[in-house]
Amino acid sequence: MKRNLARMLSLVMALAVALTLVTVPALADEVREVEFWHTLTGVNGAAMEAIATEFNETIGAQKGIHVSAVYQGNDNSEKLKTLAQAGDFANFPDVAMIAGAGIPSAVTYDSLVPVGDLMAREGNSISEADIEPNMLRSYTYAGKLIGMPVSCSAILLYYNCDMFREAGLDPANPPATIAEMADAIEKLMVKDDKGNVTRYGLNVAVRRYQMANWIGGQGEYNFFGDNEGGRTAPMTKVTFGEDGTLRAFLTEWEKVVKTGGYKPYEDDINEEFALQLFGMAIMSTARIGKINGLVGDNFEWNVAPLPKVNADDKGGIAVGGSCVVMFNPDGNDAQVDATWEFVQFMVSADQQFKFHQATGYIPVNKNVYSLEGADAWFEENPMYKIAIDSIHASNANVQEPFDIINWEIDSVILNHMLAFANGEETLDQCHDGIVNECNAKLDAYHLAND
Repeated sequence: MKRNLARMLSLVMALAVALTLVTVPALADEVREVEFWHTLTGVNGAAMEAIATEFNETIGAQKGIHVSAVYQGNDNSEKLKTLAQAGDFANFPDVAMIAGAGIPSAVTYDSLVPVGDLMAREGNSISEADIEPNMLRSYTYAGKLIGMPVSCSAILLYYNCDMFREAGLDPANPPATIAEMADAIEKLMVKDDKGNVTRYGLNVAVRRYQMANWIGGQGEYNFFGDNEGGRTAPMTKVTFGEDGTLRAFLTEWEKVVKTGGYKPYEDDINEEFALQLFGMAIMSTARIGKINGLVGDNFEWNVAPLPKVNADDKGGIAVGGSCVVMFNPDGNDAQVDATWEFVQFMVSADQQFKFHQATGYIPVNKNVYSLEGADAWFEENPMYKIAIDSIHASNANVQEPFDIINWEIDSVILNHMLAFANGEETLDQCHDGIVNECNAKLDAYHLAND
């Protein structure tokens, strides 16, 4: 009896081992892994990873695709560039989140799969007609859509309604121009007995992002640099010195500087707004949720469209945020197909609505507004609608530049605008310094890389 039992157990164990050897490889063959690099942290990162999780549990499970969402820091473009310079394309991810400024580098990689090529296929669940046109334009180079818009934002004026009332300002009519903003700063500013400012009217550090909006929004629209700001060919120079738009901006901005109530550098702008250390700030729409959590019921606040340089400007604002770009370093079409399934899922109306609600990023899919519950959500959250309306009212040609060396351009603008605000540079010195240094850096880049 014992001998028979032992033999039966041995047979069962042998069968189990045999089944394991058969089934494990079969499962591995059926599941295709997709590596996704993103740049978001905190609540935003969790929301992005939730998209990957839901994909894995639904379409991914049905089609044998598993996405691994990996946070890789806040600048995937530099990581990709480092790998490319080392010729290490094998370690590229299948899909990566990058800012628009990373597109000029991305188009030079042989392994890039332009999203526009995939959008042209039949049988897709997403078409260009589904995506906001301003956002498509943001990631288009030389007439081809390179990246898929995913996490897009808008620049806004944030203001403290209670402070406005206290200062005799109407919170229902926030400043619509820089000149009106300067007037509000003077009224919002508070000084102590010694003349020291204890409450500023405005806090914003003017950098490349802000400058691109104030340059681009002038007139019907305007470009930051040549070749349509680097969108038809590599940008070789800034043009805002030639066309007068930088001088027009600085002339109006000088009114802000002269109030004495403007804080030109940022410490912790979210916390300081919540602590009521200033009455107005200029920030991305993606901060609405954070500010709401910090302020709570302590005071009433609101957002408004970015004040214009000139009252008759019609250009509007540029799309901020990021897209995703796809790669195929191994020449594996089946891998591209699997990645494309995930990218389409990311920008589906349902996923974009959930992502918007969790993060404040503007939906890239126009069909979000037809979803059940969308009208009620935006009625309860009108600040987000202001951001969306600002994008919808903007010319699609108003865009951040594809300036290749964006961090260097940013540093030039930031340093000169701070010196201008602190009285260390005149308007002319600030203007010429920005133009000449930006062009010098672009010249140096092209000399080294062309």
